[in-house]
Amino acid sequence: MVDESTIWGRRCLIGTMSDKQVIYGRPNVGCLLGSVYQGLLAELAQALKACGLEITTAEYLVLRAVYDREGAQQCEIAGLLGKDNAAVCRCIKGMVAKGLLRTEPVSHKCLKVYLTDEAKRLRPTVMKVARMRHEALKELLTPEEMTMFVTILNRINSII
Repeated sequence: MVDESTIWGRRCLIGTMSDKQVIYGRPNVGCLLGSVYQGLLAELAQALKACGLEITTAEYLVLRAVYDREGAQQCEIAGLLGKDNAAVCRCIKGMVAKGLLRTEPVSHKCLKVYLTDEAKRLRPTVMKVARMRHEALKELLTPEEMTMFVTILNRINSII
């Protein structure tokens, strides 16, 4: 027997597979969180494209971090985003090539990251996308549910 849990049109299988109990309890929280994350990224990509931004979701996340902390080191940005240092480094290198960021060495292993004039020019549009995505999420939950949801996610995040 296999039950399906659906979130944003994506299905997560829970229950048994081939007469063996699936390791995850009901609901399959990991699958649901993964589906939500992938759905949010897909919607973010659509919103970026709709606003005429030629940046990836990863680049968007890095830009948002650098807008808040210009001059931060790559490892600090990775920590803020909860991303792998190497992945963030590759993303930043690509953004330097696109003319969105510039870096300055602090040591042979460490770079500080700064915005270019182009990234500064894009800021209002990037922040418009951020506001649109935030408002879309706020429409899904009541203020009390949002507070509880954020509290639960922070609790989970603090132990992993």
